[in-house]
Amino acid sequence: MDGGLVDAYLRRLGVTGAAPSPQFLARLHAAHVERATYTNLQIIRSAPVGIEPVEAAREIVEGRHGYCFQLNSAFAWLLEALGFTVTLHSGLVPHVPKYGQDSPALTHLTILVHDLDGTWFVDVGLGDGMSEPLPLRAGSYRQGPFEYRLEPTPTVDGWRFVHDPRGSFAYMQFSTAPVGLADFYPAHRQLSGAAGSPYKKYLLAQSRRPDRVETMRGCVFTVLGADGPTRRVIDDPESWRATLVELGLADDGLLDLWPDARAASLHLW
Repeated sequence: MDGGLVDAYLRRLGVTGAAPSPQFLARLHAAHVERATYTNLQIIRSAPVGIEPVEAAREIVEGRHGYCFQLNSAFAWLLEALGFTVTLHSGLVPHVPKYGQDSPALTHLTILVHDLDGTWFVDVGLGDGMSEPLPLRAGSYRQGPFEYRLEPTPTVDGWRFVHDPRGSFAYMQFSTAPVGLADFYPAHRQLSGAAGSPYKKYLLAQSRRPDRVETMRGCVFTVLGADGPTRRVIDDPESWRATLVELGLADDGLLDLWPDARAASLHLW
């Protein structure tokens, strides 16, 4: 285990180490979804990185972050380094559109944390999803202005996370059977590299604050909170760059992406 990388990861999150507990897990989760941005930045650059935990953790530390496979892979690695008991699970987010014969059926990686006053559903890769872990129990859960549900799936051995009605997807369904990281390699290759992948359409950067979600799609910036969404088009490259930096992205060649981001998001206006 790379202790230096663990320390750098915690500094990126603004969290100091502690013994495993539900409270420490919640603190780590809330910091991660706020400071480790959900983004397809490297996919848009046609330079996607892998989902191996150390590689994904370095992307977070250096401010390039990643999407679900990378964020949850890295976070599971960090949790294990801090003494938590973790398993990986395959999931499906139904809003990811099919785009060809090779479209993956598996589209999400999620985490369960065990032996911590029960089992906890943990997911820092859902973009505008939850800000803190949920106990793996059926019920409704309110976090800030948003309300979620956890329920057993009706036909298979698994669970369904039902998003707030204002969220970007209806639900994410996952299996209770643990899997290995290699099970996600084919889906990652398709979603990050195939020409028709939805992750290659326009730049996305998303941060889950305690009381709101901030999202940049192309050059359309949206804030979703208790009073509903506010939306504005950022049609100035410097303002666009500054907003992405505020969302947590490293200021490294962002302006090079402006022309394509603007052109690709004209239909969102």
